[in-house]
Amino acid sequence: MNQVRLLRIILLVSIIAICLFPLYTVTVLSPSFTALLIEDKKDDALRLARYFSTSLISETGELKKGELPEIFLDCVNSFNQNARYAKLKIYSPSGEIIYSTEPADIGQINSREYFHDIKTQGSIRAEVIPRNSASLENEVMTADVVETYVPIMKDDRLMGIFEIYYNISAEKRKLDTLIYRSYGVLFAIAIGLLASVIVTFFKARKSLEERDRAEEMLRLLSLTDELTGLYNRRGFSTLSEQQFRIANRDRKPLLLVSADLDGLKVINDTFGHAEGDQALIETAAILRECVRQSDIVARVGGDEFVMLLTGGDEGFDTQKLVDRLQKLIDKHNRKRNRGWKIIISIGFARRSPDSGQSLDDLIVRADRMMYEQKKMKQA
Repeated sequence: MNQVRLLRIILLVSIIAICLFPLYTVTVLSPSFTALLIEDKKDDALRLARYFSTSLISETGELKKGELPEIFLDCVNSFNQNARYAKLKIYSPSGEIIYSTEPADIGQINSREYFHDIKTQGSIRAEVIPRNSASLENEVMTADVVETYVPIMKDDRLMGIFEIYYNISAEKRKLDTLIYRSYGVLFAIAIGLLASVIVTFFKARKSLEERDRAEEMLRLLSLTDELTGLYNRRGFSTLSEQQFRIANRDRKPLLLVSADLDGLKVINDTFGHAEGDQALIETAAILRECVRQSDIVARVGGDEFVMLLTGGDEGFDTQKLVDRLQKLIDKHNRKRNRGWKIIISIGFARRSPDSGQSLDDLIVRADRMMYEQKKMKQA
């Protein structure tokens, strides 16, 4: 049973490990890929901002609406020809849009909290905006974009802010396709591994159960008589010792019955050993029927049987036991019309809770009484 429990623990650990691997991929690896894409676009935005900065920043360092250098406008024209750049805006330090590739935006003021944080911290901010979702400026995007804000600095002073929208629809589709394919392969592998682990578990458990059954069968065979199915001498001694301990603890009496099949040699010599074996089998069945299921019945020799009766706070009525046994014998013999009959001689030995008698003592006393009964039958 400990090995089966260990197998269950291994199965549970394997299932957890197999489930955690896809979960790790979904919650860690996939976001990492997206983060790499964002970082790449941040770098693009920073390079673009640096490229534009040289043509934007004047001697005074102040960017004003309608006063952007021609060289900057030429750069923007080349910017517009690149389909990767969806939109570009330039903000003054106050948050006013002083330039946009969409002229309708010029003059608007960005007073949102995130924009204020960019101005005060001077850090780049980039967000992936999925198709049909609202940007940070609450504008619905018609493509997958990375909305990036890059501060324009001169001598540690904020001169303005770039806002660049990168169209990443193509990259996003490729990334999603790669991720979904990876998910498919990963989950297929996980399901295959899980199925293999479960099948292996059930096979291993079945093998252990079969081995346990085989060991139990061997144990029973070592304790039972092969011919009659009763306990053998070893089994009787093992179980009787246990009952002795219980009787001593609970202060209850025990009764040992010694029984012998009379005339077994005559049956073997006259009718053959097969009939002798049959007589032993039928004797065992009669003795087993005569007592309670909790009582111990054993064949301890060729024609020798013993029984240990464990019930009886009030003691044992041996005469009732003899009468019940004889009725069973007579009933059995009437059903069988053969040249031989079942005849059983028995003897008793009672053990009181305070007697301290051993099992061997009881067997000797019961055998003595049983042999006296045999002599009386022969006289």
